[in-house]
Amino acid sequence: MDGWGLTCLSGLVSDVQYGRLGSNMCLSGLVSDVQYGRLGSNVTLECSVAPGRSSVEWRLNRSSALPWQHHVTSDGHLVLLHADHAAEGNYSCYDNQGLLIQTVRLQLGHPPGLLSVSCRVPNHNLVFCSWVESVKTHLPAQYHASYRDRNQVMPCDVSPPPQQRCTITGPTMWQPYHDINITETNPLGTQTTVVRLRFDQLLKPDPPEAVTAEGVVGFTRRLQVNWRPPASWPNDSGPFPLHVQLQYRPVGSKVWSTVETMDSHLLITDALEATAHHLQVRVQDGHNPDSQWSDWSPVQQASPWTRSTVQPTEVTPADYETDATTTPKPENLYEEGGNLGVVVLLALFAGIILALVSSLFVLMWMRHRGWGNRTKQELTSMVKMKSMPI
Repeated sequence: MDGWGLTCLSGLVSDVQYGRLGSNMCLSGLVSDVQYGRLGSNVTLECSVAPGRSSVEWRLNRSSALPWQHHVTSDGHLVLLHADHAAEGNYSCYDNQGLLIQTVRLQLGHPPGLLSVSCRVPNHNLVFCSWVESVKTHLPAQYHASYRDRNQVMPCDVSPPPQQRCTITGPTMWQPYHDINITETNPLGTQTTVVRLRFDQLLKPDPPEAVTAEGVVGFTRRLQVNWRPPASWPNDSGPFPLHVQLQYRPVGSKVWSTVETMDSHLLITDALEATAHHLQVRVQDGHNPDSQWSDWSPVQQASPWTRSTVQPTEVTPADYETDATTTPKPENLYEEGGNLGVVVLLALFAGIILALVSSLFVLMWMRHRGWGNRTKQELTSMVKMKSMPI
C-alpha cells in the first residue's frame, strides 16, 4: 500500500476497510460499510463499474448534489479535495440507468498521537491509570496497556469504552520505578506511549470518611472528633496503618491548629468556649513518608458543650438531697477554676520575692550603719591620743 500516492483497497468488502494516511485514499468493492480518511487530505472513493457501463453518478446522503470540491475520474472514481468533516456522510454511486452500484460511509479523522497518562494509587494493592488524547482523532480506537514489574511485563486491565482507564492489581510497590506502556490503535495508525513512575511516591489514600465532631457534656472547651478510614484502604489496616492529621479553628479565624494521631478519634481540649469551630481530617500511609497526604475531608462544624444546652428537668425532693450531698468533680473544678488558681500562685510568688528583696535591703542598711558608727569612734580615739602630753 502506497502511503503517499493513490491508496486503494480493491475487492469484496464486508465490514470495514481503511487506507493508511495519504494524500489520496480509495476503496472499491461491491458492498462496503465504512471508509476512513484523514482530515485535510484528498480522499478517493471507487465505484466498481461493470463492463458496458459508460458513466456513473455519485450522490451524498441520497442527494444528487455534492457540496464538496470534487471531480470524477474517467473510470468512475470520486475524488474529494482537502476533505473536512463537512464531506462526511453516505456516498452512493449509480450507473447511467439509475441503478445502485454500491454505498460507502465516509468518516474522517487523524491518526493517534502521544497520550497524556496519569496514575492514582489509593492503596498498596491497586493502581488506576488513565489517559487523555493529545490529538483528537474523531475515530474509534482500541487500547492495549501493560506495565513492567520485576523485569516482567504484566497486564493493566483496560476498562470498556468510553472510559480511558486501566487497572493494575497487586503491584510490587517498592520497585525503584515502573514503566507504563499504553498503545492506541485506530483505522489510520498506531501510537505507543511509555511513562516511568514510582508507585510508592504516588500512593495517596482517599480522604477519611464519616467525620463527626461534638461537644463533651460537662466540659466547655472540649470537642470529640471521630472518623473512619477510607473504604478503599484495607479494613484491618494491618501492616499499613494510617497517619492522621486533624486541623481545626474557630469560625472566622484564618489560623488553623493542627494535631496528629494514629487512632480513629481525637479529643480537642483547647477549643474556645461557646464558639463554633471548623474541622477537617486527612490521612497518609503511616510507614511511607514519601507518600502523599489525602485530600482534606469536607469541613465539619461543631461547638463545645455549654450550660445553656442543658434541658430543664423537673426537680424532686430526692434531687435536693442529692445536690446537698454531692460535690463537684475535681476535674470540673480544675478546668473551670484553672485561671483563678494561676493568678493566686503568681501573686504568692511575687509576694515571696518582694519579701526577700526587702529583707536583703534592711540587712545591707544595718550593716552600713554599724560600719559608720565604728569609724567615728576610731577617729575620736585617735584625736584624744594626739592631744595627750608626751
